[in-house]
Amino acid sequence: MSQTPAYVRLERQGSVVIVTMDNPATMNGMDDQMGPRLARALEGLAGDESARVVILTGAGGNFSGGGNLKRAAAFLQENPGQGAGKIFGNYLQYVVRVALALTGLPQPVISAVEGAASGAGLAWMAASDLVVAADDARLVPGFLKVGLVPGAGATWHLTHLFGPALSAEMLYLGDTVSPQRAQELGLVSRLALPGGALDAARELAGELARGPRQALAATKRLLGQAVRQGLAPHLEDERRGVMIAADDKEFALRVQRFVSKSGLKEK
Repeated sequence: MSQTPAYVRLERQGSVVIVTMDNPATMNGMDDQMGPRLARALEGLAGDESARVVILTGAGGNFSGGGNLKRAAAFLQENPGQGAGKIFGNYLQYVVRVALALTGLPQPVISAVEGAASGAGLAWMAASDLVVAADDARLVPGFLKVGLVPGAGATWHLTHLFGPALSAEMLYLGDTVSPQRAQELGLVSRLALPGGALDAARELAGELARGPRQALAATKRLLGQAVRQGLAPHLEDERRGVMIAADDKEFALRVQRFVSKSGLKEK
């Protein structure tokens, strides 16, 4: 008998809250099952005065593979002639809420990354305040390889981090970025040994938790004002772009090729 996934787990270790995306069969993919749970979990921490630092991580050896492409491909097979725009429209309401929650929480957010972080998973890394990545993690801005427009704030955060030319190269080609290169570019804060990202993130969170709560929150807010003015409407522009791309025939062809090569199970 298969075990029902938890989708999202919250664990409190003192004043540090660990939020774990937990659906390994889909590489912790964003869909209408994990999406609302993850959004609510993060949004619910905004007013939690007992939480001083938030860690976001993934179960099963991966951070997140982004949107649940298996489910989108299954929908296309079951509904020939239709696009997947409405499927992604459903996903994206939660993708946007998660991005806004990560950037809007008063607590510092640390992403602890093992395995794959692709699509929205990579964008959520970029939306975090700090990132601890295993040195064998796979960072994949693979939106265009499956025929989708980047979403979840990817075009916003990567451009602010890397500048337009390098962001264009990364997003257009969708090639895997090593954690070492990501650290050089400023996306990754600290590297850890394989399997050690969460422990290293806990150690970093402990340092932050001993800091001044109000001053940390004010500093996060000021940093956000410096680089994230206009993020919400930009997320909406990305959302519309993804939905249009998901209705295109080229997405249907590319996503079927992708899922035929992957070992993910539909859930």
